[in-house]
Amino acid sequence: MLFRNRQFDDKPVALEILGLSVATSGIDRVPILNAIDVTIRQGETVCLVGESGSGKSVTSLAVMGLLPKGALDVIAGRIELEGQNLLDLNASQMRELRAQRISMIFQEPMTALNPVMKVGDQIEEVLDSHTRLPAKEKKRRVVDIMQQVHLPDVERIYGSYPHQLSGGQRQRIMIAMALILEPKLLIADEPTTALDVTTQNQVLKLIAELQESHGTAVLFITHDMGVVAEIADTVYVMRNGEIVESAAVEILLRAPQKDYTRRLLEAVPSLVPRDARPASWADPVLSVDGLTKIYDTRGFFKKGRETRAAQDVKFRIKPGRTLGIVGESGSGKSTVARCVMRLIDPTEGRIRVGQTDIAKLGRSELQPHRKHIQIVFQDPFRSLNPRWTVGDSLIEGPLNFSQSRKEALDHARELMELVGLPADALGRYPHQFSGGQRQRIAIARAIAMRPDILVADEAVSALDVSVQAQVLQLLDELQEKLGIAILFITHDLRVAAQICDEVVVMQHGRIVEHDTAENVLSQPRHDYTRALIEAAPGRHWDFANFRELSLHQTETA
Repeated sequence: MLFRNRQFDDKPVALEILGLSVATSGIDRVPILNAIDVTIRQGETVCLVGESGSGKSVTSLAVMGLLPKGALDVIAGRIELEGQNLLDLNASQMRELRAQRISMIFQEPMTALNPVMKVGDQIEEVLDSHTRLPAKEKKRRVVDIMQQVHLPDVERIYGSYPHQLSGGQRQRIMIAMALILEPKLLIADEPTTALDVTTQNQVLKLIAELQESHGTAVLFITHDMGVVAEIADTVYVMRNGEIVESAAVEILLRAPQKDYTRRLLEAVPSLVPRDARPASWADPVLSVDGLTKIYDTRGFFKKGRETRAAQDVKFRIKPGRTLGIVGESGSGKSTVARCVMRLIDPTEGRIRVGQTDIAKLGRSELQPHRKHIQIVFQDPFRSLNPRWTVGDSLIEGPLNFSQSRKEALDHARELMELVGLPADALGRYPHQFSGGQRQRIAIARAIAMRPDILVADEAVSALDVSVQAQVLQLLDELQEKLGIAILFITHDLRVAAQICDEVVVMQHGRIVEHDTAENVLSQPRHDYTRALIEAAPGRHWDFANFRELSLHQTETA
């Protein structure tokens, strides 16, 4: 049975949100939250789900007393932590409350952690702010909590800086900081979104384990319904600042009452691979042979070591086909993508775009071939120039290849319509679009050069499931119309199942399995591939049909 089926009716209430309303500051108030009610009992995990802009994170910030001053105000309602209304407390009292009775794990630990402080000192800082423990006892408490979150080689990590740790280790440091004073309530705001499936699985198990041992109530904010199926006791669905539905997780997944909830569930990609497309007899547009990338970490005065980020990588992609590369963080998949794009120089091997090997070409020799291979990055807000209009971004490439401004603008209007956006929006700036719309613009910019190959590096990993489904459908339609080959880098096996014709599985810089998507995901041969599939959250659940998979279906999925 997938669900935990725990009962909490007899447990005391840890947090109760009653009629909470939040609006923008100033005279012309715009409502952000509209009279929401949420109840979390001791030891319970409540998942707050919904699309971007639904009000999930605003709810968590209101509870923590971290709403931006001068921008958002609580205008009605109560937030009661064990019966105490947090809205009655002043700033000093809220600071004292944080970490001791209520803590928060943020989505991106690299931005939440201080880059110039060792992580052990950062955990100790929590104790310095709220206790008067002697130095030896503080060190003992920090080492103890680091061991509880299953960090390896605790003494080494204690003295390390954030950039010296992996993403999963940084997230464990954040969990240690949040739980060191054993708070009554833990708020986790998308803490696993950017993690690969195995690290995500470890972090989810860790939170559940610590919750059991400390009796902590958890408010878990996520858009990943697979995570919801794994960890939730109760689910609240938000849309446009309102709670549209709430129920025990099993009831909500089996019998959603609202159309919006059903649409959210139906948008979750399945782990069952899509129907295989007919084999192509065309020549490959991208051929990679023996690709190796070695990073040399030697300094000026001491001997370092070589890190083989990618080793002897080999694959082909034909026109109109999609090859996915999957694996954990550090497996080498993004290194391969950057080498193929020549954003970094490969150490060895060949990268043939059409009939030309671009692996060793210099910058001037490489430029004419750039138009044949383009990339879509994970975060469009960072890859689009915030000071340029969308039109300026779309015409930059064509102008660099001697197309006239009029021709480039005419083509840009066509591209906007092709990706489902209005042509008259060319004069707007990136911040005036939603995340999904910005990713559509990034795709339009990539295909402006009419490339033969599109590299998508985690291009949908930060998007809501409904927006993700739209972008995947867009890529499928563009591939059908334009015959583009796609190299798709992802850590999400569900996404790989829905878009890829072939899948390459990488571990420690090497390919451990390469076959059709159906064979890799339905009949994996390598132990590592099986471990990746087993770690996928909610893999036992058919979200689109509101039912649990049978044992046979689970094994073949």
